[in-house]
Amino acid sequence: MPDFTQSPEGLEPPTVVDHVLLPVTDLEEGAQRLYERFGLKGTPGGRHPKVGTANVIVPLGLQYLELIAIVDQGEAASSRLGGRVARALEQKRTFVAWALRTHDLDALRARLQAAGWDLPPIVEGSRKRPDGQVLSWRTQDVDTGSEPGAIPFAIEWRIPDGLHPGEAPSAHREGPASLRRVVVGARDPRRVRDELEILLGDSDFYEVREAGVDGVQQIVLESGGGELVIE
Repeated sequence: MPDFTQSPEGLEPPTVVDHVLLPVTDLEEGAQRLYERFGLKGTPGGRHPKVGTANVIVPLGLQYLELIAIVDQGEAASSRLGGRVARALEQKRTFVAWALRTHDLDALRARLQAAGWDLPPIVEGSRKRPDGQVLSWRTQDVDTGSEPGAIPFAIEWRIPDGLHPGEAPSAHREGPASLRRVVVGARDPRRVRDELEILLGDSDFYEVREAGVDGVQQIVLESGGGELVIE
């Protein structure tokens, strides 16, 4: 199992922000625009079997951004993630979803169910990197709607140490970058804050604002000694 526990602050909490997904119509063009505008360099990720999507990874240490595109319309139409990506592109959203990382997805699922949450089954996932290395994971959806939502899904990585996508070598224009905050819009901000506190605790990694639609509105990164805002 991967070890993400070592940090200057001590042990990593049970759940932390893992990555944020940005929908694009074309991965190469999307990656080029991201670099031109923000200086963030993406690296090829891989294809998601049976989901109809593929990605480009933007490493941020132990977090990352994921540019995600539909590469098979038929597969994407029958997958929840593919449908959400399609809707986000149709609505011209910058973000489609965000994810939390946990070391024990079964324990997180049990805790949420004990609190009365109605959850779909855990889903197994994988993709093959360009170098042939297969990355595997398990995910737990929390928000089961077809629209991009405010509540993140949870992921448990099943990979060797050092292969988390955020740890890939980066070539950002201003040097290494890191994720500082995910700003979430919500029609019912009190409910979303309560649910995020159950998932993440009292964390500086997220902020909830009232908005006309649910979903990630903005992310704040640190790059080159200053803040970088994507919205």
